[in-house]
Amino acid sequence: MFSYLKSRITELLNPITSATARFGVKPDHLTFLGLITGFLAAYLISKGNLIHGAILILLSGFLDMLDGALARNHEMTSRFGAFLDSVFDRYVDIAIFIALGIYGINWIYVVLAMSGALMVSYTRARAENEIEKCDVGIAERGERLIIIFLGIITDYIEVAVIIVAILAHLTAIQRIIYTRGRLRKREI
Repeated sequence: MFSYLKSRITELLNPITSATARFGVKPDHLTFLGLITGFLAAYLISKGNLIHGAILILLSGFLDMLDGALARNHEMTSRFGAFLDSVFDRYVDIAIFIALGIYGINWIYVVLAMSGALMVSYTRARAENEIEKCDVGIAERGERLIIIFLGIITDYIEVAVIIVAILAHLTAIQRIIYTRGRLRKREI
């Protein structure tokens, strides 16, 4: 859903990416920092320090946006960088869901949300082996992180996890339907 904003966000982050580039910061540095921040968020959540964990979830998400914006704004894109970013995002997603389970959220809901999140990523990766782009859907990573953040700060964490579970699986289904439609057009 937020993917349509990518070019606008890249523009808005231009002053920050220019400053970071001047200091020699590379997109992979930010990707790694996002991984560490996400793991720290998960650790804090698992220990019951929810507000600080929620803030670090947002910071990790911001670093995830910033690494891509830096790469695009300063012609530092690489296939390996995109791959590394995607892999590290999955590790952070898994860590956050496990932390929510350790914190005490019903494990069934956690597993459904985590599997949905992974299927969103998987359906995109598989689809993009067959079609050019498959970033459709109502609950991409940014939306899921915001829902979890809002659930934490409003003390509706379990409800947020359930919403993520439902929306993530719906997004995966949207991607399956979208890919089938694109492939059918090619066959005609």
